Amino acid sequence: MGFPMPQPRVLLINPPIWNVYAPHLAVPLLAAVMRRHGWQVSSLDLSIEQTDWLLSAEGLAALLPRAERRWDVLPDTERRAHLERLAAFPDTIGRIDRARAALTSRDVLTDPSSFTDAATVVRNALGCVSAAFPGLSFDLRGNFSCFSPRRSDSVLEAAVSPDRNVYGWVIERRPIRALDDSDLAVAGISVSADTQLIAALTIARYIKRRRPDVHVVMGGNLTTRMVSRWQQEHPFFRYVDSFVSYEGEDALPALCDRVVGTDHRPVPGLLERDGRGGLLRTPAAMVDISELPRPDFDGLPLDRYFAPGPVLPLQASRSCAWDCAFCSIPFASNKFRLRRPEQVVDDMAALAAENGTDTFMFVDEIMTLTSLRGVSRALIEGGHELFWYGETRFGKGLDDKLASALRRSGCRRLDLGLESYNQRVLDLMRKGTKVADIEPSLAALLGNKVPVHLFCMTGFPGETAEEAQRTRDLVAEVLQRSVREYGVPYSTAANGPFVLDVLSPVGQRPDLFGVEVVPPEDGEDLAFDLDYTVTEGLTQEDATRLTSGAEASGANASPAGAAFHRNTWIGDAEEWSFLWAVAEAELPEGRLAPPPGSCPALCAGTRLRRAEGVRTRLSPGDRELLVHVPSRDALVSVAQEWQALLDEGPWTVAELLLELPRPRAATAALIRLLHHGAVTPVSVTGDHGRAHPPWHAAHPHRVAQALPDGSCLLVSPETGRRTRVSAAARAVWLLSADGASLDGLAARTRLAERRLRPLLDDLVGSGVLAAARLAPGLLRSTTPADPAGAADRPTSAVSPLR
Repeated sequence: MGFPMPQPRVLLINPPIWNVYAPHLAVPLLAAVMRRHGWQVSSLDLSIEQTDWLLSAEGLAALLPRAERRWDVLPDTERRAHLERLAAFPDTIGRIDRARAALTSRDVLTDPSSFTDAATVVRNALGCVSAAFPGLSFDLRGNFSCFSPRRSDSVLEAAVSPDRNVYGWVIERRPIRALDDSDLAVAGISVSADTQLIAALTIARYIKRRRPDVHVVMGGNLTTRMVSRWQQEHPFFRYVDSFVSYEGEDALPALCDRVVGTDHRPVPGLLERDGRGGLLRTPAAMVDISELPRPDFDGLPLDRYFAPGPVLPLQASRSCAWDCAFCSIPFASNKFRLRRPEQVVDDMAALAAENGTDTFMFVDEIMTLTSLRGVSRALIEGGHELFWYGETRFGKGLDDKLASALRRSGCRRLDLGLESYNQRVLDLMRKGTKVADIEPSLAALLGNKVPVHLFCMTGFPGETAEEAQRTRDLVAEVLQRSVREYGVPYSTAANGPFVLDVLSPVGQRPDLFGVEVVPPEDGEDLAFDLDYTVTEGLTQEDATRLTSGAEASGANASPAGAAFHRNTWIGDAEEWSFLWAVAEAELPEGRLAPPPGSCPALCAGTRLRRAEGVRTRLSPGDRELLVHVPSRDALVSVAQEWQALLDEGPWTVAELLLELPRPRAATAALIRLLHHGAVTPVSVTGDHGRAHPPWHAAHPHRVAQALPDGSCLLVSPETGRRTRVSAAARAVWLLSADGASLDGLAARTRLAERRLRPLLDDLVGSGVLAAARLAPGLLRSTTPADPAGAADRPTSAVSPLR
């Protein structure tokens, strides 16, 4: 009696970093195809697996010693940011697992404060990961490191440098278990974007070292673009046996059959070595997407993505029916094809039952009006209670009738390629849309409670500053009307600069668009977006400046300041906007609540102690104490003399003033610590009955933007909050650096009390100043009277984050 022959196995990998909020479609779709062909399949989404481990207590604890050791090799310009991250490390390790668990629960959608708290911890953890590797800026969309994905030599260097490459470091500690399977024959790595390339080559090298007998193949959109340039054997063949261009659903089964010797039919789109330093190419073939099986998500950790889904991807079409001048999508995706709406909806219903979800996202490059009508109709007629979103374009057919059907079918977000609100610019883009259709379509969607997301582009060659501003004005108006007029708070927008893609129509014929391409630097053989100059209109620098957020202000501006405030805020993800709309939930503030506007009255007998959860970090050289306050997401910088209060306590104010050399500056620092919640009163004794003037102590801010009229944008490095202030308010802020009385401010600003008090109230309300009341005579014995405010000048006792 014979034994059954072992079945060969294929491993499919999605490398980091791709979308960590939901699975990428490529691996589940290829897994379904391969299982149909009789292969055993292991699916591995390393984008979520590695990121999830890095942002865990175990991962961060392993990273902390690395971050500590890096202090000695950092230049002085980077030490401040590094110290801030080290200060946040212990609290982040203690809270990260609870935060991650909260972000996977549907309950968090209707609990704004829990979301904000959890998202803040995750964001701080991203800064902690960044602190552990040279040049690393780690976030959830991609990252920058000391290696460049624009250079083959740099990518290869990263692959062999686990001590400087976060992905190589993780994979050595979190090995790929599927490689232990002796039946493994093929490992396929899908590379869709340049954010994945360094990780992909690192993984390929790791596989080849562990299992040199396994055939490694690489495919995906970026792979197609990349190998189209190669004329001879490329160094990436050191770790990759073959590459597949364009679509993989027909190519991968044929390749796998050839590897195990069961069939030797041609492999569509295959690129391999000829053994003589050259390349062998097989023409690509177009896949019949109507014959594809539904995606198979078996083996993927659907409960660990960074959103409480799972939000499953699927497609109703492939490629794009248009040929916009700025876009290279048609280059790597063959011709446009549609799936039957009934087939799409059958897949949705089956996937919902198999995976316990009711939320989906269409990853089509564009859902045509035909697709939108068909999918909506099939969902309504089938009585399905499913929710979904996708991307489309403006057109006359996007009317009230279709919008009503979209809402009834479960559509809770529609992304629209607005690009510009100027017909001349749209025509230059070859966009094929009409400005006249934009506002009627928006009114139809919002009127039927379908939130919108507007993609905008600034700086397409020939666009003027006035035209760019017209688009920005429309977007601002639409977002306001969405809330105020239609009661839809979930609409969003994104505005990015024009990027010259070398494979787009502009990149292929720049002369037709008044563009001159700036050649890439030597060695940048993988550069697909290039610098450029224009003969008229906004320059590349103008477009970058107008979309960088440098002019943003107010509560919705991107955080900046402390090192961990610069990382991506996870609520920016489209999956979160969609899920909040599905739940019809109250939106979170986007950051922790600001500190209270006032502090308790202080007298000599006031007893204080460190608040729960607060930790301190003394800078090397004992010059500065950095206080991390998790409850306010703040980093407060004070003189090192405060270490005793924050380590021991409780202390009385009188005891502090005896210990510290400059009582007035020390009191200002104490007010800041109270204001941020770093210290808390234990008991209050003494006389507070007599009148005494308010004391206004400044929080350290930096000027992010100063205007000719004297007004400016203030950014707090302690909380990341931004506040725009007038010239007079700016003067009050400067004069209150170490505290100032009302009389002293009036004398120095020459402002009447009726003008000064509203300014103070506004500055206190926005967290720029803190107000406290000091008991009469508290400082009299140590500080000479100074009615003119001379003692209000900054001193060295407080080290503000300027």
